[in-house]
Amino acid sequence: MASEELVRHEIEINQNKKLIVTVSWCKSCGICMELCPRDVLGEEEVTKKVILIATEQCNGCGLCELSCPDYVFTIGELESVLNKGQ
Repeated sequence: MASEELVRHEIEINQNKKLIVTVSWCKSCGICMELCPRDVLGEEEVTKKVILIATEQCNGCGLCELSCPDYVFTIGELESVLNKGQ
């Protein structure tokens, strides 16, 4: 059985945050799309997996991360912020 290739996207939300979306883990439930207050998320036409359709509108509220049962979303600090103290 061939393993599925890991598909991951990262976007910068602001100076301090980034959103990481591991599309390969998406099971197309649609919960994240329903809860996103800024309509940042959509679904791919064939697979129905989540896609980013309006990245510039993301404010990092975290609803996608909190609601996803498959851990598709991670909101984290940018490396430049983490490395400032070193």
